[in-house]
Amino acid sequence: MLDREISRIRNYCQDSRFLHWALASVYHQMRRDGLAGFAIHTFYKYVDLLDLRRSLPAKRRKHHAVRIRAKAPLQILHADMTIFRTADHCRHYIYLVQDNFSRMILCWRLAPTREARFTFENLQQVYREYLLPSGLIQCQVLMDDGSENKGPVIEWAQAVSSPSVQLLTAQVDVDFSNSMIEAANKQLKYRSLYHHDIPNGAALPDYLGKAIADFNNRPHHVLDGLTPLEVQNGKRVDHALIRQAFNRARLTRIAENKAVKCCHYSF
Repeated sequence: MLDREISRIRNYCQDSRFLHWALASVYHQMRRDGLAGFAIHTFYKYVDLLDLRRSLPAKRRKHHAVRIRAKAPLQILHADMTIFRTADHCRHYIYLVQDNFSRMILCWRLAPTREARFTFENLQQVYREYLLPSGLIQCQVLMDDGSENKGPVIEWAQAVSSPSVQLLTAQVDVDFSNSMIEAANKQLKYRSLYHHDIPNGAALPDYLGKAIADFNNRPHHVLDGLTPLEVQNGKRVDHALIRQAFNRARLTRIAENKAVKCCHYSF
């Protein structure tokens, strides 16, 4: 690795914009900026050597294998609700709808109570803004068995068509959990909201909106470094172009390393 490449890794990992990002997202941002002509395992190696690893709170939930994958946007959606407490100790209920294929959070709502009407309003908005123009025949929505997913949600799903909506209850209709959106909930809280002293419910929408915008516009490793918004809008990775960039960087590295007599970084 060249001195400047090592400096770039340090600078990106210490950049205040990316302090709460996963390291894989930081790497892909470097690559998107044309500053990472090396593979992700090389990036991790120098992160370890430079002691730039992130420290995160201990995991509270066991890992659940995800066994449902869409082949295109809007085929499968996830709906969920999570609780967040502000500094005044008040509970706030965050309702989300996420696309399975792109991972994009399509819609969100903040509410003071746990009610099915908020899930219904979220799904109704997603249906109007995304599903109706999509031309799909059917969309599946995976959710858990909570009371916030009953009543008007079920009635709405039974009434709509073109596309029709099939509700699936995690670990009831299917034998796996709703872990994709549960992971998104966790990222929003642990990588963003918990890093701020949010005083009350009046301040929370601004913080949550920024956290969701960051989530949707952050490079994700599972998306090959694309953002959820890009994938939702149809962008795909050009792997040949990435390989060409890596090869150019490798040749430059070899040429410059041959021109120097010593290395300033000896690990």
